[in-house]
Amino acid sequence: MATDDPPSHNWLDLPREVAATILLKLGAVEILTTAQKVCTSWRSICADPAMWRSIDMRNPGDVWGMDHDLVAMCRHAVDRSHGGCVDINIEYFGTDELLNYTADRCNHIRRLRLVGCNNISDEGLCEAATKLPLLEVLELSYCSFSKEALETIGQCCPLLKSFKLNSQGYRYTHMECDDEAQAIAKNMHGLRHLQLFGNKMTNEGLKAILDSCPHLEHLDLRRCFNVNIGVYMGFYMISGLLVVW
Repeated sequence: MATDDPPSHNWLDLPREVAATILLKLGAVEILTTAQKVCTSWRSICADPAMWRSIDMRNPGDVWGMDHDLVAMCRHAVDRSHGGCVDINIEYFGTDELLNYTADRCNHIRRLRLVGCNNISDEGLCEAATKLPLLEVLELSYCSFSKEALETIGQCCPLLKSFKLNSQGYRYTHMECDDEAQAIAKNMHGLRHLQLFGNKMTNEGLKAILDSCPHLEHLDLRRCFNVNIGVYMGFYMISGLLVVW
């Protein structure tokens, strides 16, 4: 008995707005290396500056084994935004030159995420911070920046509401340091969300943050092994601050 085959759908026939919404789910690397090469219609969509308001340069992390020059690719994505980029994620390949190339051309960035960018120096980060006065969300994960760099960020980015400063955090390498906590406490009074995964701060650093950041709503202290959370349990209950540890 013959059966009717289900109707087939040609992705290339999708309305432009629908295709753009789907393509926005891809990362910048996928768009530039694959999606824009599918057809002239998709290439036209991928060339639209509106597609590059958010630039997500996520990658597997093996940048030396990739066939693509991620720095050149990121610069190209920034150029395509025509200054309209407000959100950028750079993982494992950032440099001072790339960060400031981006900040020079897109000074309306509100969200910046840097992961494993060991080639970005204090000086490079501070220079970029002076060009990003509208920054509201910042993540620095598995990078290495000094307290002076954090102080500069706080002073140059007065609208900062969410800050993530994450490191590995080792229980058995007992080191205490409140420099980063003090820099946050002294310069980032408007924070609502703070994540300090694996930080070496002590209760003294935590107290400085609690005293100086009255608008905090969410505090993530996972793997902060030098902090005794119980000491401040009453404060958390009274203030309504949500703490994760």
